[in-house]
Amino acid sequence: MPATEFIDTVGINIPDHLAANEFLSLAREGMIEEKHLQSFALAEFQSQEAEFTAYGLLLSRYPHEVPGGFFSFVAHELMQARHRMVSGLAPALGMSPDEMRRAPRLEPVRRFTEFISWVALHAGAAEAALLARTDFTLWCNSCAVLADVLREAEHVPEAAVEYINAYRENPPEVADGVLQVIEYGRAHHEPDEWITRSAVRMEPALRSWWRAVATAG
Repeated sequence: MPATEFIDTVGINIPDHLAANEFLSLAREGMIEEKHLQSFALAEFQSQEAEFTAYGLLLSRYPHEVPGGFFSFVAHELMQARHRMVSGLAPALGMSPDEMRRAPRLEPVRRFTEFISWVALHAGAAEAALLARTDFTLWCNSCAVLADVLREAEHVPEAAVEYINAYRENPPEVADGVLQVIEYGRAHHEPDEWITRSAVRMEPALRSWWRAVATAG
């Protein structure tokens, strides 16, 4: 079947995902406090740790220019976000990156990082790329709405709005580039039934992630 059908099979429902986002609900109700933003920043920082490692390992496992270029781009985007975190968001919230590295993880954040680490070790190129594309689609749509809501809120640092707003656009290198990686994977005998197996787990994983940061503190 065409590579696009694998995307359709995952069935990303953006309105449902946004409706279930408890952090976004708090923001819409004007109830976001500094502790919520700190919880978000810490969970994001900790998740990035796993993602850096994951996409670096995937690049080493699949050095061919098609999957390798895709995973290299994702890793670069994540590192850019980390620089925005340590130079903008964390200082604005009174958080030390060194302390963030040592902080304990919320259970849903731990499960998310373990999930990403499993993908890095075991997923095929197409499977991992479709997971990344699903992650970016859900995350970017959530952050676009959240940034707009927080921009109108009182007592939310501009650095927080800027950090979240920087995720607004899902890069075409990910949204469209996944198709070439799927074709690569199938050409290298990656089983069709494996290509979607991790991507379908991303929505519930992120839903739990957002719930955790909304209720922490």
